[in-house]
Amino acid sequence: MTDERRISPRHTAYLAGELESDEGRSSIAITRDVGAGGLLLFTRLRNCGETVKLTVMHGGKKLQVTGKVVREERVDDSELWRTKLAIAVDQNDPVIASLFAAIAAQQS
Repeated sequence: MTDERRISPRHTAYLAGELESDEGRSSIAITRDVGAGGLLLFTRLRNCGETVKLTVMHGGKKLQVTGKVVREERVDDSELWRTKLAIAVDQNDPVIASLFAAIAAQQS
C-alpha cells in the first residue's frame, strides 16, 4: 500500500519565486513540482497550517497563488535548501489551473 495523497498528477517544474506569509514575512522559494491541487517547493521553514502567497514568473507573466502549508520536511544538510514544503491550493483557482496546464503542455 502506498502513502499517495495527491488527487492530481504532478509535473516537475523548477520556478523561482517569492513566498509570503500572512504576517508579511517573505523568503525565496523554488518549486520542485506543480499539480492542479498544490506545489512542492524548497524554501525556509514555515509552519504547517500557515496560509502563504507564492509569486512566480512563468511565460513572461507574474502569477500569484494562495495556499496552505500542509507538510514541511527538513532536507539533508548536504542540500542547498533547508526545507521542502507542500502547499495545497484550491483546484478551482484559475492561476494554478493555467500554470499546471502550461507546464503539462511543455512536458508532453
